[in-house]
Amino acid sequence: MASLGTRSLYVLLTIIAASALSIRVAGWVQVSTQYGDVRGYELQTDTAVGDPVYDRLYVFKGIPYAAPPVGDLRFRPPADPTPWSGVRDATEFGRQCPQRNSTAYYPPVYGDFAYPLMTYQSEDCLSLNVYSHNISSTAGIPVMVWIHGGGLTKGSSLIWPGEAFAAHNNVVLVTINYRLGALGFLPTRDEDAPGNFGFLDQVKALEWVQGNIRNFGGDRSRVTIFGQSAGASSVSFLVMSPLATGLFHRAISESGIGVEPTLRRGDIAAAEALARAVGCSSEGYETMMACLRGKPAAELQNAEGIDILTPVIDGHFLTDTPWNILQKQQQNSVDYLLGTNSDEWGWLLSLPRSYVNAKGMNRTAFRDVLPGDLAWIQGIFPAGDVSAIVQPVTDQYLDPTGSGPDDPGVIRDQYLQFLTDMYFAAPTALMAQSQSAKPVRVFQYEFQHRSSVFSFKPPYVQADHSDDVLYVLGLLFLQDNNNNNNNNTSWKYGFSDQERQLCLDIMAYWTNFAANGDPNNQVGSPRKRSLVSWPRYMTSSKDYLRLDMTSSADVALRGARMKFWNEAVPRMMGEDVGSSGTTESANLMVFISLCAGVLISMCICKR
Repeated sequence: MASLGTRSLYVLLTIIAASALSIRVAGWVQVSTQYGDVRGYELQTDTAVGDPVYDRLYVFKGIPYAAPPVGDLRFRPPADPTPWSGVRDATEFGRQCPQRNSTAYYPPVYGDFAYPLMTYQSEDCLSLNVYSHNISSTAGIPVMVWIHGGGLTKGSSLIWPGEAFAAHNNVVLVTINYRLGALGFLPTRDEDAPGNFGFLDQVKALEWVQGNIRNFGGDRSRVTIFGQSAGASSVSFLVMSPLATGLFHRAISESGIGVEPTLRRGDIAAAEALARAVGCSSEGYETMMACLRGKPAAELQNAEGIDILTPVIDGHFLTDTPWNILQKQQQNSVDYLLGTNSDEWGWLLSLPRSYVNAKGMNRTAFRDVLPGDLAWIQGIFPAGDVSAIVQPVTDQYLDPTGSGPDDPGVIRDQYLQFLTDMYFAAPTALMAQSQSAKPVRVFQYEFQHRSSVFSFKPPYVQADHSDDVLYVLGLLFLQDNNNNNNNNTSWKYGFSDQERQLCLDIMAYWTNFAANGDPNNQVGSPRKRSLVSWPRYMTSSKDYLRLDMTSSADVALRGARMKFWNEAVPRMMGEDVGSSGTTESANLMVFISLCAGVLISMCICKR
């Protein structure tokens, strides 16, 4: 248990966070869960959120959905929380999962979502938060479960305020914590969970939603999972996982699909490296694991040069490589809305790369760093030889003859687009293509707006990684009655009125999809918007929506380069990819299944 001084500091930080949102508590409210009753609070929304649809929200924070993963439960699948008697306080956020601390300086806006991560952390962190405008058990409101990003090594539900999203939309919003870094993804040899603990936490949270959300006004048959960056990749892994089947019905991935390197069960090289880094012997598996379970969480998470975040093909949560699952179309059949930003590597992700800057980049630097970047592809296709694609990739993004204009700015921009395509756009296109072949609805987008509050970003950056989250969660409508932004308004962030209209459009698209499986269908929406029609993604035309101040529909986003990454590159790495992006063997299996269906139908008709 935390000391009184530490606990008091945490309460003080919570009060500070609350006062920053100018929250006015109107009363207390009690709801029953499977494990015991919880007491949340009633919030008067107009003191925290501008132009809300609902004047009251019922907010519950820090509800445990699993037992604290400490002691022998460290590096184990999440267990049920211990039931409690009486009423549990749910008016403060739960503790944040341990993660590597950073002393970096963050520019305006970013600091609000980064600095709180350095506050109170504990392994007793498997909790969730619920925001609802109606807690009648018969309300039947669509549910949206937010999975935060942070590279599977950082992040928390605490840093993403849910008040604006819930006050503007007819949804019950749930935000969750899950284990991160080594504590969440250490590969082990244990049969029940040789890794993927953070993903198993997400499954456990969805099980809690299925068992309890009705008492918070939610409809358990209309659950949408959504997330950004690593949260978006987590969403895609849940779509690919048989363990999550039936726990949700629609999915939204914003800038992240988990087509990435994986580990095979039993590959514990990363665990052994961590053990050596923290002074544990790697000789003898049981001894090593006992030592790691006894180490302070901070020591594991801050081990120098050790980043543990790779999914494991464990046969339970993940049955095959993501590439193979999508090629064979073995993922869950759920409606999917997914997309990327136009400049995912424009600024935020490229900050550690000193060779990318306002002065540009020369051809020599491009060629020097390319093989290291392509190690990502080697990890996805370990049987291939990545040296075979270095020149074709160079030719895709630089003039293959070398006789074109040697403009450092152009080369830099092409390099950043190469990274955007490889890490984000191509996996998203692959998922859209695979999912649209199933009997579900798929909608793709590209967010293209350069936000006015990010004037400090270089002029060559349009929509950077994470820029969209502020719009999706409605954070443009947070109020700041202390007027700390010195712009003589009550808004916390100095976006334009036009940008707030774009924010309302994006929230409408997202919540329409969650409610009805179609971002254009406004049935059940409390505030009708004049929305640009968003075409359904089809395998042939590859329709998508350009999300901008003036949105518009288009087809075949980054078409030629998506064909290059999802067909040509896999072939050069040894995969038997058909022209549609699916493997030849998968195409054959579909053909055989169709033929079998026809034969069965003929036999039935003859009877």
